[in-house]
Amino acid sequence: MVFGFDPTSYDAVLFVDQNKVIKEMLLTEFEAVLDGVVGEPEFAGTTAHAVYLKVNRRLEIIGAVFFLINFDTKGNADRRWNIPLSQMVETAAFGPELNGVQVRIASHSQCQIPWHQQDLWEPDLSVGSNTLKILASSIQNNRLGLLLDDTIDNPPMLTDVVAANTATRDSVNASDNHRSSDVKEEREKERYHMAQNIKKQRVYIASLKSLHEQEMAAQRKLYSKDREMFLLANKKLQEQIETIELKYCDSLIDVENKQASFDQQCAEYEQRLERMMDQRGIDHRSLRVQFNKDFQAKLIEQTTEIESKLEMREVEVYYREEQINRLKSEVLEIKAYAKQLESQSVASQITSLVENGVYFVISQPGLGPLSIEAEDLIRFNSEPNTYIAERLGVDLDTYEAWLAHIKLPLCGGDNRSGESCGEHLEPIASPQEFVVGISDYCIAHQQEVLATVNGH
Repeated sequence: MVFGFDPTSYDAVLFVDQNKVIKEMLLTEFEAVLDGVVGEPEFAGTTAHAVYLKVNRRLEIIGAVFFLINFDTKGNADRRWNIPLSQMVETAAFGPELNGVQVRIASHSQCQIPWHQQDLWEPDLSVGSNTLKILASSIQNNRLGLLLDDTIDNPPMLTDVVAANTATRDSVNASDNHRSSDVKEEREKERYHMAQNIKKQRVYIASLKSLHEQEMAAQRKLYSKDREMFLLANKKLQEQIETIELKYCDSLIDVENKQASFDQQCAEYEQRLERMMDQRGIDHRSLRVQFNKDFQAKLIEQTTEIESKLEMREVEVYYREEQINRLKSEVLEIKAYAKQLESQSVASQITSLVENGVYFVISQPGLGPLSIEAEDLIRFNSEPNTYIAERLGVDLDTYEAWLAHIKLPLCGGDNRSGESCGEHLEPIASPQEFVVGISDYCIAHQQEVLATVNGH
């Protein structure tokens, strides 16, 4: 029996998945699974992550082995599995403390039997991890029905022996030199705590190293798989390219052969035609030359004829445009002359009316009678509003705005809703007193306009 283990301790196996305990059993039940007496269908076709725990009578974990086990598609355990769990936990090194008890840990990074290292997995035992706490909580829940004995003291651990020896040695030395004993005791405590911290750091570093190796192995496996797929796809593409190149070469050779055959047939037909013409006394060369001359002569003749026709068309278009421009000028002159005659006729008639005692007076809404001189009648007739605005001494826009106001005296401002105000206003009698944007607004809108102008 290795020092530090209670002879009445319990052996349990826990299955975990993603830092959760999914199944618990005693070691005897696990051995029945290994012997094929019972199966585990829930683990069928998978590699399960399990933990062998050594637990004392106070239900405290004192040893743990993190191992892997394969199950076939029917849920039966791998018959070749043969990890000596008890031996591994007894030879394992001490890991971190759990509830004041040091725990022996055997994992992928801390394996005393090298040929079993590949069958172990690496838990997260960093400072912030709660892996061991989850296992301890599951054991404390006691779903396995373990007997709890609180009367048994904690088994003496190696650290307790060291502390006891140190205390005894210090008590002996205290009788001789109390001050020296205190210094030694402090040094021993510091060494002990330093050793514990170093041990924790080594466990943490080993855990990180193992996790890194596992990640690197997974990356290598993924890279190898991707590389194989890439090489396979590249090989297929290369084969397709080679096939296409072969087909292209065959097609090119076939085309060249057909072209050569066609050229040969053409040459044979030409030779045959020449022989036939020679036999009949026909000079085919002179015929070809004569045909080319006749064709060129006809082509030149037709081209010359077409060019002459185009020139005639251009001349006709030029003269037609000149005639159109001349006719437009004559029409404008006739219109101006007709307007002049009309003005002279109207002026003579107006003069005749004035000589006979006729006066011309107009009446506009809001204005009294307004007399018009005879010489202004024609201008008044063409631009009445402009003429009246000049007579009244206001600009045309003011007069037209006043005219609209006097006909319908309503406010032209807009309400907040965007609709026209339409409030009835007191008409402004004279256009000289009318101010656009003020006189045609109600009091409220006038104030808004004035406030805007003043910058308020």
